Amino acid sequence: MMTRLMIAMLMIGMVGATFYIQHDTLSAETKRADRAESNVTDRDRTITALKDAAVTHRKALGILQAQRTAIAATLTQREQTIQQHQHENIAIRAWAESAVPDAIARLRHRPAFTGADAYRQRLPASDALHPASKRPDN
Repeated sequence: MMTRLMIAMLMIGMVGATFYIQHDTLSAETKRADRAESNVTDRDRTITALKDAAVTHRKALGILQAQRTAIAATLTQREQTIQQHQHENIAIRAWAESAVPDAIARLRHRPAFTGADAYRQRLPASDALHPASKRPDN
């Protein structure tokens, strides 16, 4: 009888341990599912934000393209106006055909600045400019 009681208690203990392990496993799986759902929600929010940003950028690109087209049209119109004035007015034609002063011509031969450092390197060290309010004592 004692053996049956011990076997019964052992069986009850094993069933209890099995239920405990299954409960623990179920709890862990539930937490993992909740994390996965949270990750999916975060991903969906990110996708929505990226889609909204893409739409905004496409609209901005369209606006910039329209502005570029308008500026190009204005430039073409102004160039045509200048050419028309050069053909019509002898003084303007003579001015346009005259030689550019050397100081101005040298500006065209300098390479373009690629940043603040390139600009700073091109500045002369001895001829620093001073604010108009603080003139050097020469």
